[in-house]
Amino acid sequence: MKGTIVPIKPEVVVKVIECGPLRIGGHVRIMFSDGNMVIKQRAFICRCGKSSNQPLCIRCKERLCLGI
Repeated sequence: MKGTIVPIKPEVVVKVIECGPLRIGGHVRIMFSDGNMVIKQRAFICRCGKSSNQPLCIRCKERLCLGI
């Protein structure tokens, strides 16, 4: 494949925050069940189920222990 340029996809990093949400960094596309979509450079995904904005975490600074 001489002379062919292969596009490099941006790296996505998932970090598990102790007693908190999953932090996803990189080009993140979140598709909701109702068909809506958001594109972010960073997203915090709720693991406790208490967020009123599921699947996004709105309580990430509180770091409530999940017991997992």
